[in-house]
Amino acid sequence: MKKIYLLLVVLIGVQVHASNDKYRLTLRENPATTIVIGWNQISGTNPTVYYGSVDHGTNYSNYSYSITPSRIVNYRGMNNNFVRLSRLNPDTAYYFVIKDSEGVSKRFWFKTAPLENGKFSLIAGGDSRNNRAPRQNANRLVAKLKPHAVLFGGDMTDNDSDSQWRTWFDDWQLTIANDGRMFPIIAARGNHEKSNRTIEDLFDVPSSKIRYAITFGRNILRTYTLNSLNAISGGQTDWLKNDLNAHQNVIWKIAQYHFPIRPHVSSKGENLIEYANWARVFFDKGVKLVVECDAHTVKSTWPLRPSTSSGSEEGFKRDDNGTVYIGEGGWGAPLRENDDIKGWTRDSGKFNQFKWIFVDEAKIEARTIKVDNAIHVAEVSNDNVFEIPSNLDIWNPSNGSVIKIINKNLKAPELTITSPNQGQNLPGGNIYTISANAADIDGQITKVEFYLDGNLIKTDNVAPYSALRTFSNGVHKIKVIAFDNHELCTEKEITINVGQFSGNLTIPVSDGFDDVEENVLGKLYVDSSDLELVYDSGNVLSFQKVGIRFQNITVPKGAVINKAYIQFTADEYHRKRAELEFSLHDSDNSPRFTDRDNVSGRGVVSNKIRWKPDTWSSNESGTKQRTPDLKGMVQQVVNRNGWIPGNSMSFIIRGKGKSTYRTKYKRVAHSYEGDPNKAARLVINYSLNREIKENINQKSNTITTINKTNSKDLKEIKIYPNPFNQELNITIPLTVNSVLVHIYDTNGRMVFSKNKSIKNNNVSIRPEVLDKGIYIIQVLDSKGGLLIRRQVVKN
Repeated sequence: MKKIYLLLVVLIGVQVHASNDKYRLTLRENPATTIVIGWNQISGTNPTVYYGSVDHGTNYSNYSYSITPSRIVNYRGMNNNFVRLSRLNPDTAYYFVIKDSEGVSKRFWFKTAPLENGKFSLIAGGDSRNNRAPRQNANRLVAKLKPHAVLFGGDMTDNDSDSQWRTWFDDWQLTIANDGRMFPIIAARGNHEKSNRTIEDLFDVPSSKIRYAITFGRNILRTYTLNSLNAISGGQTDWLKNDLNAHQNVIWKIAQYHFPIRPHVSSKGENLIEYANWARVFFDKGVKLVVECDAHTVKSTWPLRPSTSSGSEEGFKRDDNGTVYIGEGGWGAPLRENDDIKGWTRDSGKFNQFKWIFVDEAKIEARTIKVDNAIHVAEVSNDNVFEIPSNLDIWNPSNGSVIKIINKNLKAPELTITSPNQGQNLPGGNIYTISANAADIDGQITKVEFYLDGNLIKTDNVAPYSALRTFSNGVHKIKVIAFDNHELCTEKEITINVGQFSGNLTIPVSDGFDDVEENVLGKLYVDSSDLELVYDSGNVLSFQKVGIRFQNITVPKGAVINKAYIQFTADEYHRKRAELEFSLHDSDNSPRFTDRDNVSGRGVVSNKIRWKPDTWSSNESGTKQRTPDLKGMVQQVVNRNGWIPGNSMSFIIRGKGKSTYRTKYKRVAHSYEGDPNKAARLVINYSLNREIKENINQKSNTITTINKTNSKDLKEIKIYPNPFNQELNITIPLTVNSVLVHIYDTNGRMVFSKNKSIKNNNVSIRPEVLDKGIYIIQVLDSKGGLLIRRQVVKN
C-alpha cells in the first residue's frame, strides 16, 4: 500500500506541472496597465489564469481575479494560449497561476511599468538562431537584469520549424527569474521567420503586419517595431510618419527592425529602400536610437543624419542632433567579421552580445553586454533594476562603455577643473588640492566626484568642490564628474606629471583595425592573418602601404624620448634584403584607419627612417625583428601642442628600393587578427627631468604647490595640545612677523584659514567651527613657504 500511495503522489506531482509550459509575456498596449500572458497548453481543459496583486502562491482560489484565454491558436507544434490582462495598476507586482482540469501551474509574477515620468530598463538584440549556448546565456542575463521589456529584432530560430520553436521557447524559460518573475518581449520579424504569422501567432502582437508601437510612461518613451520583410515604401512608412506626428509630445523614440541600413559586415548588402524611406524620417521626427540586427556582429555609430554632401559616407554624416544606430544581432547566431567600418562608426567588434538601455526624461544610456559569462553574473534587485551587478561584462571600447543621448531641452552641468592644469608639471612630496567649478543652469548640482588614476578619492556635495591629495612621482590622470538633479553628468579629465621620473612602455596593437594593409586602389584589408611588408599577392597584387596604430601611449607632455622601436614577430621565412621606410602620422591623436582615412592619405612628420632587416625565420621575435630607433619621429609627435598622455600614434610603412617592384623582397609579420599575442609592439623609454618651479597661490583656497623653507629651526616648531579641545598653540622660533594657518578635513576641504601675528614666538588659534575628528594643519610664512604640516585631532 505504501508503494502505491507514493506512486500516486509522484504521478499527481507530475500532473500538476505538466499540463502547460513555454510561458511568455508580451505587450500589445500600455505596459503600465496591460500585459499578455502566453503559454503552450499541453493537455487538460478549461485553462484559467488566476491573478492579483497579493502573492497567494499556488492557492488559486485566493487570487482576486480570474480570466480565460482571449485567443487560442495552434501553431508551430504548440497550442498557444493568450490571456490579455487590462485595467492593471501601474508600477505594481501581479502574481498569477494557470489552473486547468489537471492541476495548477507554478506561481509566476510580473511588474507593470511606471505610468508617470519614471525610468525604464530595456534589453535589445536579436538573431538567436542555432547556437544554443550563447542564446541560453543571453536569456539567463534577461532574468538577472530584469528589464521592463526585451526588444527582440527577429531571427529567433534558424528555419522556423516546429521543433526549433519548441526548443526556442524551452530556452526562453531561462529568462524567468528564480523568484518566478517574468519579463515581456516586444518581437520583430527577421528573414528566418518565413511569414508574419510566426510572430503574430507565437507572440500575439497587435498587428498582423508586425509593425506597432508601445509607449512607456505617460510621455517618456515610444518604441517602434518595424518590419524589414514587408513592403517598406507606402503603407508602412506612411504609418510610421503618421504615428510619429501624432506622438510629438513623447520625449524619446526608439525603433527596432531586422535588416541594418548600413551593415558592418561586407558580405551583407546595403538596404537602400530602408535608407530611402526611414533614415530621413528618423532624423526629421526625432528618433534618437535605432536597434538593427541580422549581420551577427557588433556596432554603434555616432549620431547621424542622412546626407550626400561633402564629408558624407554611404549617405550619412555625423550630426550631434542625429540618430544613433546600434546592433547588429548576436544573441546566438553564428558571428561574422565586422569588416565594413565607416568613418562615422563609433565602435565595432565581434562577440555574442545584446544592448542594455536605460531611458528617463533626461537621457538615454546604452551599453553593450557580452553574454558568455552569464552564469557568473550577479542578479540585480527587484527594487533597483538599474544597478550594475557584479561580474557583468560591459564592453568598454576605445570610445567608452556608455553611449549617452542627452535631452536637448535639458542641460548637463557645466564643469571646469581649475587646479591643477592639464599637463602641469608639479614637484613631488607636496600636498595638492584638486579643485573644480560646477554649475547647472536648469537644476542643481547634487555631487561632484574626484578620481585619481581611475579610483574614486572623494565625493563632494557642497561648493567649492575640492579634494586634497599627495601624488607619487609619475604620470597621473585626474577625472572629475559633476552630477545634477536630472541625473545628467559632465566629466573632465586631465593628466599631470609629478616629480622627476622615467618610464618604459610596451604598447601592443590592441584592435584588428589598428594593423591594416592598403592596396594599390587605396582600399584597406583590415582582418588579414598577417602583415605583408610590403608585397601581397592576395591583395590585388599590391606593393602595399601598411599602417600600425598604437593606442593609449602614456608618455607625458614634455618628456624626452630616449629610445623607441617596434618589435615584430616573424610569420614567415624571408631572406631577400627588403627595404622599408617608417614614418609617423603627424597628429596629436591618430584616429582609427578607415577607407576614407586610410594609410597613404595621412600626413607624416619630417623624421623618417629606413630599415633593411636581416633574414627572418618563422615565429622569431628578437633583435632581427626590431626596427631601428624611432625616437626622433616619436619625439616630434610628443612635442606637439595637442599631445596628451593616452593618445594614439600611427606608423606608416612603405616599401623602398627593390621592395617597390620585386615580390620576394619583403618581410611578413604576425598581425592582431592572426594572433593578438604576437602582434606588433611599440616600446618606448622616456624621461622627464625638467626642473619644476614652485608656484604660490595664496589668494585662493587651492594650494597649487607649497614652497618648503629650508631652515634648521623648522624642527623646533611645535603644535600643541594634540588632541585639542578649543585652542591650538603654535611655537615658532623664527624671525617672522606673521604666518598663514590653513586647516583641512580628511576629504581635503579647507575648513579654517587665518593670518596670525606672532607674539613671543607663539600663535594661538581657536577654530571653533570644527567638528570632532582628524584634521591636517599647515603653517606657511608670508612668502608661501611651508613651515610645518601636521595631523591633529579635535576632541
